[in-house]
Amino acid sequence: MAASLFLLVAVILAFAGGGGPWMLIATVAAATAAGTRLPDLDTPLQLQHRSALVHSILPFYIATLDARTWPVAAGLGFGVGFHLAADLFPGTMRGFATIKLPLIGSIGAFPSYAWIAVNALANLISALLILERIAADRVAACALGATAVLGGGYLLRAQGGLYALAGIVGLGWWWLR
Repeated sequence: MAASLFLLVAVILAFAGGGGPWMLIATVAAATAAGTRLPDLDTPLQLQHRSALVHSILPFYIATLDARTWPVAAGLGFGVGFHLAADLFPGTMRGFATIKLPLIGSIGAFPSYAWIAVNALANLISALLILERIAADRVAACALGATAVLGGGYLLRAQGGLYALAGIVGLGWWWLR
């Protein structure tokens, strides 16, 4: 339920908040908070657990359909990317933990790992690229700082989150080099 509330706040900020830098940072932060929990909406939406519809880059792309919601897209990309990174480290990748395609079902263990890894990277990289496009350097840095705090807080509590956090920090270091 928190994902829906944060997503609603992010969309309201995007449409009614104005174009100032603080509004952009708040929109990205609210959407990041929504994105960390958005994939868990599969069960309340009557989708199978780990549905490919919400455990993918699809929410990011839907948010890019209107230029006014690009800050929401950036935040969703970061949040869903963090969530998927943590999903790479389940206790075991079988049954409940595997990715499910609509009308087909589970795609198996190895394809699930590949699906999650590709979509986590795609979300994180796409979020960085769109944030770079819509925000000045200092504003983007502030948004990234807020995103890092939210993502770090989520990953410290999530199962497999410490491994995911280490991987994301390593990718961030590589990106900056």
